[in-house]
Amino acid sequence: MPTRDQHDIDEDDDDFDPEGPDPSEMDSHDDPDLDVCPYCRKMISEEAERCPHCGQYITAEQPASWTFAYVALAVAVGVAVLLVFFMRDSR
Repeated sequence: MPTRDQHDIDEDDDDFDPEGPDPSEMDSHDDPDLDVCPYCRKMISEEAERCPHCGQYITAEQPASWTFAYVALAVAVGVAVLLVFFMRDSR
């Protein structure tokens, strides 16, 4: 009489695989990929369209508000340097 393995699977079954599943074929739903929200810096799902913490929409690009802040800061520093330069020459 043929013996059965511990799960009672026949070798004639189409789904029988004596080596088990290939790790590349396995889709792990237990560990969702996490990413950092660019606005509030909290951990969110990589697939999230909106941050559940701050409510901002997530894009692949850097937030526009940060870009504006960097440009405004650069302009302010440039103006301050020019003012200091011209104030020294006027004395």
